[in-house]
Amino acid sequence: MLDLADGGLDRAFRLAGLILGDQSEAEDATQDALVRAWRAAATLRDPSGFDGWFDRILVNVCRDRLRRRGKVRLLTLDAVAGTVVVDDPFRRVYADDELLGAIRALGDDERVVLILHFWADLTLEAVGARLDWPVGTVKSRLNRGLKAMRRQLGASERDGRPR
Repeated sequence: MLDLADGGLDRAFRLAGLILGDQSEAEDATQDALVRAWRAAATLRDPSGFDGWFDRILVNVCRDRLRRRGKVRLLTLDAVAGTVVVDDPFRRVYADDELLGAIRALGDDERVVLILHFWADLTLEAVGARLDWPVGTVKSRLNRGLKAMRRQLGASERDGRPR
């Protein structure tokens, strides 16, 4: 199990970081997913399917964290005390890249589908398997997310900001 997980930890961390947009949350989510996977290792029937199985656990952990964000307002110490914090690569990427900024502005479900499909390069069927959704639901969330991004990026172009 450790050999299977070890090779994909960097990828899992980056996936969690893109979904959550925060380095410390991505670290925690990756660790939580590893613990859940370790406890559920007996349910993995085919070791060749480890990546999909683990991605599903990781995405569910990230989605749980996103749902909790809506209920709990977190304040960072730098916002409270006016201090400088360690540079967070995920926040920096989201802030510097207009396309990723548009992805971050999406709803949680649309963001997860877009990241799994375009960044993780998964087919719509594989995205559906990881989210336990029918392919039709994945397609509608993808379509809704792309339309919202086009509107947002088009609005920024009309405002005179570069695309």
